[in-house]
Amino acid sequence: MLGRFGRRRKEAPSAERTREETEATASTADLLSLLQAIEETAGQVYGRHGLPQRPGHYRRPADSEAWEPLGDALTPSEKWALINESPDGGRWRYSAYEDLGAHSDIAIVRQASAILAACQGLRQRLTEHSFISAQDLADSIRLGEAWHSLVEEASHDNAPSPPLKFLPPQDAD
Repeated sequence: MLGRFGRRRKEAPSAERTREETEATASTADLLSLLQAIEETAGQVYGRHGLPQRPGHYRRPADSEAWEPLGDALTPSEKWALINESPDGGRWRYSAYEDLGAHSDIAIVRQASAILAACQGLRQRLTEHSFISAQDLADSIRLGEAWHSLVEEASHDNAPSPPLKFLPPQDAD
């Protein structure tokens, strides 16, 4: 008698709901692996231009061009102290991985940086199970297009140039 009024029965998950959740989990895993492939391509561009290829936070000493990993042990106040160390108008001394190439003079490095930032945003929304908006879908399509152009540009960068041919001068009559 108490069971009838005191507790609610827990509804058994329907087979359809379980199937939908399984499909959603599989789709998310597929998307995350695709994002990883895109990030690896952008990381290769970074590597060809002397930037780090691993996600994380970095700093660059004022007298160096090389970025050094900071590690994950820094507190937010320590990070702010690093940011505030550089004088106004000075060059960046602290940056997250996806922002390292944002101010590069080389277009493909700036493109790789933008792609990494877009991947990070989509990954965050997917892992937090946030609502995916129409804008997110449009961004995903543009991300795919940008990835293809990055792959094409990278293949042109790595393509061996044709050997030089030296021909005898033409006789001018």
